[in-house]
Amino acid sequence: MNSCQKCKSLFLDAFYNELNAEEKSSFLAHLKSCPKCNEEFSRLSDTLGTMRKRQRIEPEADFWENYWDKLEPKLTPQISLFSRVKEWLQNVRVNFRFEPAVVYRFAGAAALLLIGIFIGKLYFGQSQVIQQQEFTNAINESESLSAVNVRANRYLERSKVLLLALVNFDPENEDVYALNIPRQKKISRALVQEAEYLKSELAAPDQEQLKALVSDLEMILMQIANFETEYNLQGIEMVKSGVSRKGILLKINLEEMQGFSQQSKINAENTNNISNSQI
Repeated sequence: MNSCQKCKSLFLDAFYNELNAEEKSSFLAHLKSCPKCNEEFSRLSDTLGTMRKRQRIEPEADFWENYWDKLEPKLTPQISLFSRVKEWLQNVRVNFRFEPAVVYRFAGAAALLLIGIFIGKLYFGQSQVIQQQEFTNAINESESLSAVNVRANRYLERSKVLLLALVNFDPENEDVYALNIPRQKKISRALVQEAEYLKSELAAPDQEQLKALVSDLEMILMQIANFETEYNLQGIEMVKSGVSRKGILLKINLEEMQGFSQQSKINAENTNNISNSQI
């Protein structure tokens, strides 16, 4: 089957004698061994031979003499169409002839329209930019306040855990070494450093109470950080007294509750601002 397909692909080249010696030898050998291909090539050769014998009949002189007379009527519709197009263009020129007064009025109206568009775009564009800037500033400010508040709440939480361990310590029933004073001193030093940062950042009017609480905690934490020995029952009692006298744990609980309420309010305001900016 493959040899037959290859042979058929060479039919035209073989008919026009365009095969090289090797291809011609292989082609003729296949025709001898395949009656079907031989018959098909013979039919094709007869058809192509007949077509090559066909002669072109040239028109006589009379045909060319009357050629234009027969062709001209067929071109008339096209000429007529051209005339109609030309006439239409002339009418357009007449109807829309240049009149300075009309042009000036049109130009003036167009200029006023463009000026109005420009002023509107300038005014409303600046208004939108200002509103967007105010919205961005408000978001950034609220995020900054929120970040400080989160950090302050974390400070309160860590201080509370540390103080509760000391306040709940019962020297009569518990071993002081269970408090792990060296670790408590290390944590207290870190919290004292954090208090310095928070006092500089808590500058808003509604953060004064929180700032005062941070300062009170700083003083007590400095006492813990300066414990001289692990077995310092006197120092522990001083810390307990200071915490109780200033109501530190109660203030921490109240501040945590207030901080949670403020954070919820900020989240609601941000959501409302975002919704308004999308309208």
